Amino acid sequence: MKRITQKLNIQMKDILIDTVDAIVIGAGTIGTATAWHLAKRGLKKVVLIERNTIGSGNTSKAASLMTLVRTKEELIPLIQETYKNIDEIETLTGELTGRNKVGTLHIASSEESVKNLENIVAIANKHHIKNKEISIEEVKEKAPWISTSAIKKTSFMEDDSYVDAYLLANAFAKAAKMEGAVIMQHTEVLELLSEDNEITGVKTSKGIIKSPVIIDAAGCWSNLLSLQLNIPIPMAAVRSIYWITESINTLFPKNHPMVVMPDAMAYSRPENGALLFGLREENSPHFHPKELNPQPNSDFLGAKDDEWDILEKYGKEFINYFPQFEEIGMKNCITGISTYTPDGYYTVGTFPNFKGFYAATGCAGCGVAGSGGIGRLVAEMVLKIPLYANSEVFRIDRFTNFDPHSESFRQRCADARSKKKDGG
Repeated sequence: MKRITQKLNIQMKDILIDTVDAIVIGAGTIGTATAWHLAKRGLKKVVLIERNTIGSGNTSKAASLMTLVRTKEELIPLIQETYKNIDEIETLTGELTGRNKVGTLHIASSEESVKNLENIVAIANKHHIKNKEISIEEVKEKAPWISTSAIKKTSFMEDDSYVDAYLLANAFAKAAKMEGAVIMQHTEVLELLSEDNEITGVKTSKGIIKSPVIIDAAGCWSNLLSLQLNIPIPMAAVRSIYWITESINTLFPKNHPMVVMPDAMAYSRPENGALLFGLREENSPHFHPKELNPQPNSDFLGAKDDEWDILEKYGKEFINYFPQFEEIGMKNCITGISTYTPDGYYTVGTFPNFKGFYAATGCAGCGVAGSGGIGRLVAEMVLKIPLYANSEVFRIDRFTNFDPHSESFRQRCADARSKKKDGG
């Protein structure tokens, strides 16, 4: 009986179950946003395929800071688009995305960071993003947990928000369904199908779906699919890590701002009366995608007790801002995966001389923030309409002669995370 069932399953995978206009693989915030943007622009048959459930992968573990100002200015229009999308889909679907407009406080304590913050303020002004320098007294009022003794310069970006990435992915998915997209959960993509360097469809665990367009939004597993076509995407899976303290309302008021602390290589945001904070390690661990559990899980990525070693090793500068740190209990430590590129830009678009394949990945630690913008950019590429933003820096062929799974290339991607000082 078992042998008959296995034979039936194999036969089912080869059955044609549909022919559609576009297939999106991966239902994180980027994949769901892409499906919505395609469907709302009139593409009749859009299918979104997810091997687990919507938003259940690394999306669900994201800290989800949506800081608008970026030193890589090409990212800003995409993040601004996500903000617009959130307004639209919350109205359209009636669903909340967990958006909390608390603002971001940037603080600088060294001469280098002061200069960098002056540059960030100039970028904010250039893009008409509200910002103002606030006094030490105001810092203490907004974020009682911060020791202000070392602060030399501040800037408060009042329009910044953070979201619940899981809720955002589900809201994008619901909006996509309302525009006519079909969502297939618990369906694994086994193979990308092509002929003469042209996409023809996918083979899934439930059968074959024909399509001239595939958008690979599978996150850290994207290269396992794209390399079937000899298309390397320049990104790697790099660990992100953050901690959540116990709740203390007097220290962590409900709507205290997100804080970016480049001198401590740290960031924070409120979390239900607690503090969520992340540290950037000098050597962030990186992974081959086959090392990663494809099922939703809370596995810690790293050696046992590594989270406490990291705090001890990299938390010293953070303690300068948060002197009560060692007295306060830690409620949780969360590890997830970000898909970093060597240059810190997304990987979005087509590959030369291969028709119908599009990448929408390489989040560089700000995929949730840019998800709506990436989705719109890919949709406009697929539909061959004028692009609303510059896409040149996101080209997936901007690096040559590399193996995305090699130790050396993965290290280059991990180094990009370790050196990042922007928020989020």
